[in-house]
Amino acid sequence: MIAPRVADIEALALDVLRHYLPDAANYVVTPPHDWVQSMPFVWIVRVGGSTKNPIVDHAVLSVSTIAATRKDASDLARKVQTAFWQARLDGFHSPEGKIADFQVVKGPQLDRDGLSGKHSDSYNFDATYDVWARAPY
Repeated sequence: MIAPRVADIEALALDVLRHYLPDAANYVVTPPHDWVQSMPFVWIVRVGGSTKNPIVDHAVLSVSTIAATRKDASDLARKVQTAFWQARLDGFHSPEGKIADFQVVKGPQLDRDGLSGKHSDSYNFDATYDVWARAPY
């Protein structure tokens, strides 16, 4: 018997957003070089967490929504958060794994530092989420 592999939670998060918000933005795990032209986009980065056992992984995800206006970035951030809540309720799964739990750590809130801080023509809303995922079937 082959042991299950641990879920790739960043890839699973991309699958969640592509499923629930298929045309809302570009979804990335690294910011595009032409990021101003790629707006709006959602940037997902695993910043912590730990594998609980061979089946369950816990990730702390930093999720940034970058758009040309404050309202667009804010609205997109709240849509992203709602997509993750819905994925948890639906038991969303893809070849990358299954969403087992989702909790908000902080945000979404306006972040004027980092990627968009020196660009008055872009806005970044940042949130931090705890996501637990089960290994793919």
